[in-house]
Amino acid sequence: MRFDHWVASLLAPLAVWVLINGLDDLIIDVAAVWGYIRQRFSADANEAIPSEEQLDAVPQRLMAVFVAAWKEHKVIRKMIENNVPNMRYRRVEFFVGAYPNDAPTLAAIREVMKQFPNVHLSVCPHDGPTSKADCLNWIYQRMLLHEEEHGLRFEMILTHDAEDLIDPDALRWINYYAQWNDFVQIPVLALPTAIRKFSHGVYCDEFAEYQFKGDRR
Repeated sequence: MRFDHWVASLLAPLAVWVLINGLDDLIIDVAAVWGYIRQRFSADANEAIPSEEQLDAVPQRLMAVFVAAWKEHKVIRKMIENNVPNMRYRRVEFFVGAYPNDAPTLAAIREVMKQFPNVHLSVCPHDGPTSKADCLNWIYQRMLLHEEEHGLRFEMILTHDAEDLIDPDALRWINYYAQWNDFVQIPVLALPTAIRKFSHGVYCDEFAEYQFKGDRR
């Protein structure tokens, strides 16, 4: 009985702590509802949901998409073949970074470059793996070289993972909101997963949820 008393005395502060711990999620949900209402009824072009005509009316900025890769030979070619030809945005160049000691990934990138002239390889000057930031830094140097060689200047830089899909309209929306914003980030959404991949599906859903909530913050 004495043990039950101690357990019961702990339940109340535990319940309060759980409630407080969940308030941040509630605040984000309230902010999302308020954001939807503002988008739905606001006269401000930066907040209203644009029409197809409004998306097309904005001049397309020259964008560079950075993809850092380490042992991604199984997915990098498929990712590029699925994304590049399906994008409803013309002014975009892909810069894919890889390491000299990752021959399969280098071969996959060079092979897909034969199909798409807007895909470029950036080889890090040292063996990998290092950090993703290091690889991105060398991709940036490759972009600067591309600008110098072709006499142009990129107006936006985007980062992208080697295995993810890009919505065909994503860059159009980013280009639209870049009129008023220096930084634009779009949410990552999990693709439908077969029931036999239950653990993978739960991870993807949680990753997408927390990434989205992080964006809202």
